[in-house]
Amino acid sequence: MDPVSMILAFALKNPQAAANTLNEVDRPGQVDASQLNSSLIDFSRQTLKCYHKTARFVDADAVGGPWLYQAKYGAKASVILSIKFQGGFTRAPYEMVVAAMVKEGAYRTAVLTDTAAIAYNDKCELQEWVQAR
Repeated sequence: MDPVSMILAFALKNPQAAANTLNEVDRPGQVDASQLNSSLIDFSRQTLKCYHKTARFVDADAVGGPWLYQAKYGAKASVILSIKFQGGFTRAPYEMVVAAMVKEGAYRTAVLTDTAAIAYNDKCELQEWVQAR
């Protein structure tokens, strides 16, 4: 039986379990605010975990900055990050590009592009300012 048919059969036989799984997937990953100002890699890992909590981090690079629209967010500084990752289920390679912004010890991100097959979670707490600890 192909994987899609197996998932469909499971969902039909176990509707409550399927609903719980969907709710869990829809909930963003938790950000460890103490890691936000550690390093570019740590910040990128936290960002990825928040937007794609089942993804596997591969690498990250600063690819530009400052972001042209940082002032609209009230940011004092920004950098454009390219975060490379593997899909949690597919293991396919993906990349998201985010603007990482900072002001007075708080951080936030704006997703500029995301190649993942599953859309990023727009409930990620980094969509708003998060105070670093």
